[in-house]
Amino acid sequence: MIVKKEEAQTISELLKELFKTHSFESEEHEGWIIPEGSDYAMKGYWYPEATDNAGQLTIEVFINSEMIIVESFSGQGLTNKDRLKNAFSSFIHHLFLSLLEALWKKKSLEIKKDTWTINNEEYHVYIGNQGVINYDKTTSLILPSSYTSCIKKIILNEPLEKSHHWFTFFYANLNGLDNYSEVLKDNIKLISSADQVKTLEWKRSNHYYAVRQFFILKKVS
Repeated sequence: MIVKKEEAQTISELLKELFKTHSFESEEHEGWIIPEGSDYAMKGYWYPEATDNAGQLTIEVFINSEMIIVESFSGQGLTNKDRLKNAFSSFIHHLFLSLLEALWKKKSLEIKKDTWTINNEEYHVYIGNQGVINYDKTTSLILPSSYTSCIKKIILNEPLEKSHHWFTFFYANLNGLDNYSEVLKDNIKLISSADQVKTLEWKRSNHYYAVRQFFILKKVS
């Protein structure tokens, strides 16, 4: 979805309340929500009518002056309130809990943590929840057996030199014939990596389904 920031609504209070529920008081500076005692910050934009039937929530996370994570989430619903609630829930499930542990050191039982050696450097890897949408209510979605190893291989084969890196993996079965895949590294599309994910043995279905997962890597100091 293509949207303009000047069309956005602020969600600063929602973000403040979210941090507060995780025991962080915060302050606001130029739209950035800065949890107390932190160098990291978060900002959110809400577009209630990004398309005819969906809103869009865009979250920016300030790591440093050279690194800002940008992730967007679709919100479905008949009303603005319903759309924002749907998008905000998706943001928490896919992104927030990973960031909470990686950046703000708040552990979550939902987030898996591992340590990988990449180019002779050790990185803590925070593995976000797999978000699944499946319109086929009669059958549970089973991911390809090689999904996890493919994702790890893609990350390990990328040049990683900075203190933080982040990846988003997305796959969608659009119908019985067409599918779509996207892989982002540090907000940049990786076309060949998306092709690798697309060619896995995904289940054929006439129903729409989608899988999304976020990873954040933090160099061990």
